[in-house]
Amino acid sequence: MEPLRTIQGPHRSYDERLTMEAWENLLSGKEFSPAPLCDLIVRSWDRCRFSDVNPTLSHTPELLTPDACHHLAEQHRELIEASAPFTEPVRDLLSQTSSILILSDPTGHILKADGDPATLEAALEVGLIPGGDWQEQSIGTNAIGTALAAGEPVQVHGAEHFCAGIKVWSCSATIIRDPFNGEILGGLDISGLAKAFNPYWLGLAMTLARSIEERLATRNTKQRCRLFEAALKRFSNPALEGLILFDRKGNLVRSDARANRSLANIGVAVDLKPNTRINALSEELPKTAKMKLPEWLRPEWLEPITEGGEKIGTALILPSPGGRSNQTRFASPAVILSKTGNESRDWFEQILWASPSLARVVEKARELAEADLPALLLGETGVGKEVFAEAIHKSGRHGQGPFIPLNCGGMPREILASELFGYVEGAFSGARRSGMVGRIAAANKGTLFLDEIGEIPLDMQPYLLRVLEEGKIYPLGDNKPRQVDFRLIAATNKDLRTETTAGRFRLDLFYRVSVGLLRIPPLRERKADIPCLVEHFNSRVAERHDRPMKEFEPDVLAAFAEYSWPGNVRELRNLVESLVVLMGRRNTVTMADLPQEFLSSIGAGQSTNPGSEPVLTKLEGAERDAVKTTIYACRGNLTEAAEKLGIAKSTLYQKIKEYGLAQEVTNARVGRPTETARLS
Repeated sequence: MEPLRTIQGPHRSYDERLTMEAWENLLSGKEFSPAPLCDLIVRSWDRCRFSDVNPTLSHTPELLTPDACHHLAEQHRELIEASAPFTEPVRDLLSQTSSILILSDPTGHILKADGDPATLEAALEVGLIPGGDWQEQSIGTNAIGTALAAGEPVQVHGAEHFCAGIKVWSCSATIIRDPFNGEILGGLDISGLAKAFNPYWLGLAMTLARSIEERLATRNTKQRCRLFEAALKRFSNPALEGLILFDRKGNLVRSDARANRSLANIGVAVDLKPNTRINALSEELPKTAKMKLPEWLRPEWLEPITEGGEKIGTALILPSPGGRSNQTRFASPAVILSKTGNESRDWFEQILWASPSLARVVEKARELAEADLPALLLGETGVGKEVFAEAIHKSGRHGQGPFIPLNCGGMPREILASELFGYVEGAFSGARRSGMVGRIAAANKGTLFLDEIGEIPLDMQPYLLRVLEEGKIYPLGDNKPRQVDFRLIAATNKDLRTETTAGRFRLDLFYRVSVGLLRIPPLRERKADIPCLVEHFNSRVAERHDRPMKEFEPDVLAAFAEYSWPGNVRELRNLVESLVVLMGRRNTVTMADLPQEFLSSIGAGQSTNPGSEPVLTKLEGAERDAVKTTIYACRGNLTEAAEKLGIAKSTLYQKIKEYGLAQEVTNARVGRPTETARLS
């Protein structure tokens, strides 16, 4: 079959009518203009014609059996485990964009699919499910198969698919490579129906794929370190010639020029380079796929290296040139290593919870920390977004680096720009002589936490997006970029989707910062957490102010559960602090100690009818009148009133609560007359 005959024309954006015309002309053998098509699609269509792919297909021609799917998953277990932490953080984003995330093996067979339930249901109809065969020669041009065939990212939209039955889909895929030898391990795809097409799918897929590769690199590095450590314990002198180490995949991880010389001395003409693979030594290939040992390699030269009963690699001990055995190198027949060092600290321990809702959020935050993706924390003021951000930072890859917070709200545009990007000497009038390092540069190798990100001015957002996309920053007044590597965690109490619709927040920036969404529920939705939070703040405040801890009566805790807590955890902390500090020597917090405004908000306050006052003894009444008169005389200045009464300010606060005078303080400050004055 001849290659595609094309009439050259200018490249244009996707045009469904022109693309369908080109496809129909292709199938009928006519010349066509590839103008609406990119080169990747044209080359893919060409491969499909040479492979005799049926263009009328509407479903993948092959679905693996459940047993075969299980074996395939076992074969690619490491890839699946490396991708797992990234699925949960993006699930909300996938649902919001009507899309699904797909992981495939190197042949295009789907290993996992997750995301929007409605889109997953539609995917069943075309076989876009685990076990489905989406290699190009089976189902034609599609993002998964074409990315694997081309070895690069690709976006296939609508009519660009080769087979008619899948032209209603849009998909964006990239490949995942072995970080050590560049071998293609699989593909990562984001798909949805064409009507839900999102131009940012490909960028998200590439970001996730890079994160998976980084996770694989970290994991493989740790495994190789374990292997080296085990080899050191197993062999008395591993530096001697003739010792070569292979990992559990059969990849060569330790060799040098002396090893090749040793091979040459025994008559073996093989050049072993780093990451050379011997499939027969792999523990991850199914037994049926394993190959025989190369002819030059004798089984008696091989020794397994184990840790905790698990084989973690293989040692190849070459015989000495004179035929003398090298077995004297063994220190012991087997060495099982135990865990060394302290267990890493759980930074999420600082977050207290008893409610299932917050427990789920903490678990998702742990996954997000491990995934090392940009994160967006959603929640009302006072829910603890910065506490979560710091825990995510310290638990992630950048945890050893700095944690740099910046609140973007209420800051003039020029000051915010300087704080974010920094500036060089002479950048503007009034600039410091030595310039200033911005928060982004300060967060290099660490985490930048942008609170109230929705407050960043619209015209400044493209500059932040450019930094996130390119990893480069231009300080104000400088035309030389500076490389930065940091993790972004953003937070907001706004609905950024509403902000994008209103044109106050860029959609592309929203998709860039919201790869991992985490919604922290308000305190009113997790009231089971209140008792443990009260206990925690009670203990901390008592220790800080050198006061005894207070006992909170059950009625008080019940009142806390009824309150709506508009200020969330921050408001609860402040209330507990005021109660612990201002109660003096009394050890029990009762309903009478709670602020009048608090009691009124839950319907437990005193009546607001005129003349309704607590029932008091004559002595208490006289004291109340003295306090009230002094407060009005001092126009609500409690420091001055306490001095005139000859009591401590904390005692005055207590008297105000005891006698229900909070409203009188307000009246005195705004100049309203006392009830007595109004009646006289």
